[in-house]
Amino acid sequence: MPDRNRRTNLLLLLVMVLICTGCALLFRQSTAYPSKVEGGTVRLFASEDTEKPEADNGSSKTDVSESEEKVSPAATPTATPVPFEVSPEAEKGVWTSSGSNWMFMVDGQAYTGWLTDTDGKRYFFDSSGIMKTGWVDDGGKRYFMDLDGIMQTGFITTEGKSYELLSDGSLKGYKAAEKKADNKKTPEQTKAPEKEASRKEASDSQKKKSQKKKYIALTFDDGPSSFTDRLLDCLEANNAKATFFMVGKEIEYFSDQVKRMETLGCELGNHTYSHTDLATLAPEDMSAEIAGVDELLTELTGHGATVVRPPYGSVNSSVKETVGTPMILWSIDTLDWESQDPQKIVDTTLSQVEDGSIILMHDIFSTTVDAAEILIPQLKKQGYEMVTVHELAKRNGIQLGTGTTYSDLKKLDSNLV
Repeated sequence: MPDRNRRTNLLLLLVMVLICTGCALLFRQSTAYPSKVEGGTVRLFASEDTEKPEADNGSSKTDVSESEEKVSPAATPTATPVPFEVSPEAEKGVWTSSGSNWMFMVDGQAYTGWLTDTDGKRYFFDSSGIMKTGWVDDGGKRYFMDLDGIMQTGFITTEGKSYELLSDGSLKGYKAAEKKADNKKTPEQTKAPEKEASRKEASDSQKKKSQKKKYIALTFDDGPSSFTDRLLDCLEANNAKATFFMVGKEIEYFSDQVKRMETLGCELGNHTYSHTDLATLAPEDMSAEIAGVDELLTELTGHGATVVRPPYGSVNSSVKETVGTPMILWSIDTLDWESQDPQKIVDTTLSQVEDGSIILMHDIFSTTVDAAEILIPQLKKQGYEMVTVHELAKRNGIQLGTGTTYSDLKKLDSNLV
């Protein structure tokens, strides 16, 4: 029994040795591929588990490291924008469409420059008040605004090219072209300094001339309307006045607007009760058309119209003999009723305006009021003071006569028709 137990123990020991050896071989084989921890870095991407052939091809660890160093780093995430302060005007202004463009109106004037709106988004408006999209250059830097006019940061791609915008929105690496001042005096400056003095004197004279006040009359036909209050807001904000040639049938619906015109110092004009061509009427019918408006105005303001504009500008000898009030035509027809394009109305006016101009528009169109909100501040910047028809005549030394028709109120005798 003792001998048998000894042999049995030897047999068990041998079996245990074989089991241990087998386990050792098994664990060694299971770790034939690289560990997921190398150099203290945990590899988290499951795709690396499929890269066994590279490990088995005998490539050294050094080769793998060099290969990894050649991979370009991933793009930096979009830059976090600088938290700009909300512009003080943001809460006071209102967004306004101008044709296909957008503007931001503050107290009746088009906002210009940078604006940080109440939602923290940043916009840029050019000198005309138009919101810009695409590339914008300002202060020696370049910025990019998306189709909604919002300033961008980080990486962008436009027209097939990629750009990096810093956290303040400026283009990385952009340098504005510098204009080098030429400090060398020209021979003319060296030889004839008196010419320079003469040139300066002429320049000063030109400045004084440009600073001289110029007066024009803005006139609006066919109203009042639901858009007239917005126009009056703009006139009031710019300390400007206008003359309103009103139709009797409209006065009955918008009496509050008429009272406000009077309060703001605007001039009340007569455009007949039913917008009828006076030249086609008998004298008694003409008088009835004019009287119908004057009666309504007297009820509202205590007096009738001080000027008349015959509908369509239609005047004949019978009209001149019958109408006992100065008749005002125009020197600039904006054709606002035809185009209904705010920018076209603005461009037409600015290309023709001069001292003494009478400008024809219609406050029954929202597009005309859109144009006026752009035009009035621009005319003011150009040195024009917008006054009533009677005040314009007085400024230019013209005495308005009854039954006389005026196409403009310049300091010339040619204003009579």
